[in-house]
Amino acid sequence: MALWIAVGLAGAVIVVIGLLLRTRKQLARQARRIAEQETRLESQSGELTNQAAELERATTELRHANADLGVALADAQQARVRAEGAAQQKTRLAALLDASLASAPVGFGFFDRELRFLRVNAMLAEINGMPPEDHIGLSLGDIDPKLAQVVEPFLRRVLATRLPIANVEVAADAPRKPGELHHWLSSFYPIAPQGEVVGVGVAITDLTERKLLEAQLVQAQKMEAVGRLAGGIAHDFNNLLTVISNYTELMLQNAETPARNELQEIRHAAARAATLTRQLLVFSRKSAIEPRVVNPNDVVRGMQDMLRRVFLEDTEIVTSLDPETALVRVDPGQIDQVLMNLAINAADAMPQGGRLTIETDTVVVTDDLARRERGLEPGRYVTIAISDTGHGMTSQTLEHIFEPFFTTKEAGRGTGLGLSIVYGIVKQSGGHITVFSQPDVGTTFRIYLPVAEDLVARETAATGSN
Repeated sequence: MALWIAVGLAGAVIVVIGLLLRTRKQLARQARRIAEQETRLESQSGELTNQAAELERATTELRHANADLGVALADAQQARVRAEGAAQQKTRLAALLDASLASAPVGFGFFDRELRFLRVNAMLAEINGMPPEDHIGLSLGDIDPKLAQVVEPFLRRVLATRLPIANVEVAADAPRKPGELHHWLSSFYPIAPQGEVVGVGVAITDLTERKLLEAQLVQAQKMEAVGRLAGGIAHDFNNLLTVISNYTELMLQNAETPARNELQEIRHAAARAATLTRQLLVFSRKSAIEPRVVNPNDVVRGMQDMLRRVFLEDTEIVTSLDPETALVRVDPGQIDQVLMNLAINAADAMPQGGRLTIETDTVVVTDDLARRERGLEPGRYVTIAISDTGHGMTSQTLEHIFEPFFTTKEAGRGTGLGLSIVYGIVKQSGGHITVFSQPDVGTTFRIYLPVAEDLVARETAATGSN
């Protein structure tokens, strides 16, 4: 029994020892696994430390990158603002250029290399007589072939030489206005935005009005010089005629004087010469006048019967007198002479008859008209217009129409002083005279006489300034 117990105890001990040994092995294995895990954890901890360091470095780099990006964004924002400002400035400058071209008193045009219009401004469009948009794609030859023959050689030379041509005076008929001579001051220049010539620009200033004023000034100076010369000669010659006439009269008083008929011829010739000198004095504005305030309509009516005797029966005389015409201060006798001289001139221009028209009106001369008609001051005027339907005059004749002794009549007909006297009387009366004539159409003389009260005020102001 005891043996079985001992055997049982021994077996139990052996079992316990086996369990303990198994447990020890398990613990050893667990210890190894724990050691291995600790090693792995230490390795992972090192990796995590390294990753943390790398993450810190990456975070630092990211912060720096964010700062750089902020600076770049700020620079980009400033660049965008500058670009927008530059674009707005460019738009404003383009609008300013468009407005300047549109309102410029100078004509601007731009051609491509084929000499076709790319653009014109309003002034050049007005010169060419067509809207700006209608120019696009056309050549100057399409608009005015004759003008193109004058202008296009300059455009081609600019394209060939790449050099501008400045201040070229061009004279030609205005486009779409044949027979109307205009003068332009033109400059031509290459258009080369990137250094390569892509077209030609042209700038044109209309000199026609200035040329007209220059011609009027020259004519006025010439007439003034001729007037002074004629007045001086007439005065001296009149003194000589007085001596001749007086001695002739003294000799004729002696009934026994031989060659009496010859002396009478001398007296008649001296009288005719004296008449010519008086006419010259009228032209030179040195003759005495007796001005008074009159109604120009009354002057015209008073001359109607006398004027009818000048013309053929088949000539119609028409008067159109403004009932509200203002008063003028003139010498009525001299105005009668003006009307008679112009009527005689009209009768000579209508040998087969025609129509003579006399009109009166009250007008206001503007600054613009005064600039175009040298010698005519702004203000109120009474106009007397005498028109005929005769053969008219050429522009060459009109340049000399008021010069003393100038005449288109054959020798022996007239002295060439009729219109000179008209000119002198009108100027001496403080007025102005213009003439418009076309061959085979007729002629119109227009006399401007200052309104009486305005003339008095003008003379008073002139006296005060002196």
